[in-house]
Amino acid sequence: MQKILTSCFLSLSLSVSISVHAQVPDTLYVALGDEPTAGFDPIMGWGKYGNPLFQSTLLKRNQQLEFVGDLAKHWTLSHDRKTWSVELRNDVKFSNGQPLTAKDVAFTFNQAKQALSSHDLTDLESITVLDPTHIEFHLTKPNITFLDHFSAIGIVPEKEYVTDTKEHTNGYGRHPIGSGPYILQSWQQGQFARLEKNPFYYGKQPQFEHLVLVFASEETRYGLLKTKQVQLAAIPQQFAKVLPVDYRLWQVASVDNRGVVWPMNKPSKTEKGNRVSSSLAIREAVDMVIDKQLIVDTVMDGFARPAYSVADNMPWGLPAADRKQPLDNSSAIAAAQSLLDKAGWKVNADSGLREKEGVPAVMTLYYKAGDSVREQLALTVAQMVKPLGISMSVKGADWDTIAGKMLENPVLMGFGSHSANEVRYLYHSDYAAVDFYNSGQYRNSVVDNDIDKALQATSWQASLPFWLAAEKQIVKDQPWTWLVNLQHLYAASTCLDLGQPITEPHGHGWPITENIEQWRWTCQ
Repeated sequence: MQKILTSCFLSLSLSVSISVHAQVPDTLYVALGDEPTAGFDPIMGWGKYGNPLFQSTLLKRNQQLEFVGDLAKHWTLSHDRKTWSVELRNDVKFSNGQPLTAKDVAFTFNQAKQALSSHDLTDLESITVLDPTHIEFHLTKPNITFLDHFSAIGIVPEKEYVTDTKEHTNGYGRHPIGSGPYILQSWQQGQFARLEKNPFYYGKQPQFEHLVLVFASEETRYGLLKTKQVQLAAIPQQFAKVLPVDYRLWQVASVDNRGVVWPMNKPSKTEKGNRVSSSLAIREAVDMVIDKQLIVDTVMDGFARPAYSVADNMPWGLPAADRKQPLDNSSAIAAAQSLLDKAGWKVNADSGLREKEGVPAVMTLYYKAGDSVREQLALTVAQMVKPLGISMSVKGADWDTIAGKMLENPVLMGFGSHSANEVRYLYHSDYAAVDFYNSGQYRNSVVDNDIDKALQATSWQASLPFWLAAEKQIVKDQPWTWLVNLQHLYAASTCLDLGQPITEPHGHGWPITENIEQWRWTCQ
């Protein structure tokens, strides 16, 4: 079906293959990954992990991941750390020509607080609009990470906003109006979206008048590259060394990680869980025998590095000194087997599997179907734990199916953000079984306390010891087995210069477009 839809798009949109050595094209054709089927509504989470493209945010991050102003000119925090005062630019218009004011900012954040979305604004008590360019955000308690929302929530126009519902599916998410560099001209769901430059954009105008975003599978994207029908595509590592002629590989650093999240509960009448993964000995043994460097070298073809936390090499990530040092393969297996024996997980002579109190060490590991990286990682994990007497079948499924299974089964997941809040969302007990965050239902009062102290710290620098303390306890409990930190890979026409991409977060939201104003066509 994907192939048919994409072929239909190409026949309608491209009469001939794109010449990669032509003059600056009016339209740039790109294929960046999954289609945002829920639409382009920042209130519902669009753009949280990347550039919202159609909208603007109060702040954005520079090459060093430091905050710089976007819509905001100035921002200050009160002495009691409970009020953010923001001054806006006075020259910003939405794509319909109407001015963007503090009322639109207040409306957006109030809507995001009320909506059941990926934005957690529970600490936002109220918003005061002082005048069209001045606004105050009042918090219920100090939260040093609240500033992160200023770069994650695109601003929508109050007068034009209509929520998408089951009954009304033609609202803002399908017809976004914003102040970003591009306008959504048309969207053929399941096929492509056509964008055009926003003439009212206040920033540096991008070079390309139009973008066409093709929604296609990994294999189809590679086929589009081979036939020169797109000038830029996100690709998995399996295609990185076999690029077609006239394309070059862009390797972009990321904080995007893959790992296995384990159900931490034993199943009961009131809670779902898993009798195998709820055992610390099982989780520790698995972590011992997972050869992360081997995975990087073979499965990932070198386009990754071993991962030890959700925030490796970030200021709030697990310090290198606290990372478990890997053993050689035979030593790791021997140590893991000894650990399981001592914990009562004995080998059944008939089945060859570990079991304890009549429970065999058998699990199903889920992953997102259609994602070759997750599939290969899941299969590799299953193979690496076999010598321990642990049987792990691997099953690909869509996210709706996984959502119904993840409280009882391990899942190969991905996370990674520019915000320390990602640690909070994955490990604080407040987020146990909330959306896809703490799906393993990990609960530790020591970790909760450290995270709470970090949020209430007097400054960002003062919060770091508490984040690090939480990370050190988390690694002892092993609620995740982290595998790899990805390099994001893109195949681009040799004529297309992508400038200086920033370190990218988890791949949702087309993060490569963050610096789209730097993109240049270099061939004449």
